[in-house]
Amino acid sequence: MAEQCSSPSRTVVVAGPAPRRLHSSGSKAGRLRPEQTVALGVGALLLASGLLHMIWWLVEGSSLSGPISLRKPILFGISAGMTVVSLGWLMGKMQRRKGDFLLVSSLSLAMLVEVGLITIQQWRGVASHFNRETPLDAVVLDGIEWLILFATIVICELTRRSFFRLDARADMVLAIRGGMVLLVLSCLLGFVLTSYGNYQVSVGRSPEIFGSAGVMKFPHGVPMHAIQALPLLAWLLAQVGVPERFRWRATACALASIVIFTAFSLVQTLTGRARFDFTFASSVLLWIALICGGMTLWYGLLPLYVRLTKSRDSRPLTKR
Repeated sequence: MAEQCSSPSRTVVVAGPAPRRLHSSGSKAGRLRPEQTVALGVGALLLASGLLHMIWWLVEGSSLSGPISLRKPILFGISAGMTVVSLGWLMGKMQRRKGDFLLVSSLSLAMLVEVGLITIQQWRGVASHFNRETPLDAVVLDGIEWLILFATIVICELTRRSFFRLDARADMVLAIRGGMVLLVLSCLLGFVLTSYGNYQVSVGRSPEIFGSAGVMKFPHGVPMHAIQALPLLAWLLAQVGVPERFRWRATACALASIVIFTAFSLVQTLTGRARFDFTFASSVLLWIALICGGMTLWYGLLPLYVRLTKSRDSRPLTKR
């Protein structure tokens, strides 16, 4: 950046560094990296698979309960698709490194094959998880579990990198880092669910229930999609003109709400209770999570209300 200092006799040009955006180091706006293109393409395929199975379910009118229903192709297709698309978007916020294309392409392929195996098992009319009834079922299950392990390792690496410089404002940085940490937590809880489920099957019990009524999938699912919810919240608030400091507070409250609701789901599950069979401790956690959610709305809507009020008060009065 250059500045001109004028005087009656001369003009001096003072050179200095151009102002930089905080956390900036990502790709140029509007230009996708090759690894982003792969992730977005694979994510779109997964989403299409989930949505097509949903249409099939609506036409067929079958139940979504049970291990061989259409629920798993729908749920895993949409969930994995959203995750891959989000990670592809995230790559554009990170510093580019050698090997990113291989890393993200491998992750995308692993998620695609995992969901493909789950879908094939449903088409075959057999369970995709906790099923070792035949040698083929055992091979498929081992493949699914190894692919999930690989995907988790890559997600952990991307989470580590998200704590370096990002091409984003402070509120979006908080949303990305909080969402990635919660995604890792969801993956780790998934391994706990798998290990406990395998033990339950070995002793002839349901792999999905902890204690008398605890739902093992509950704490696994709660934090999984914070990586979509939090950045979407930050982006929407920016689009309607909420100041950055209020966006950061709203995002922080939303993050706290998800974390506390995850703790609530863990308490419910580990005490062997159904999702909303409350104890005093779980009720307190749920109320705190709801209060944090309410504060998210407060910080998001307050600046808009103030702006609307000022705009209304500044209108000139007209005589009739």
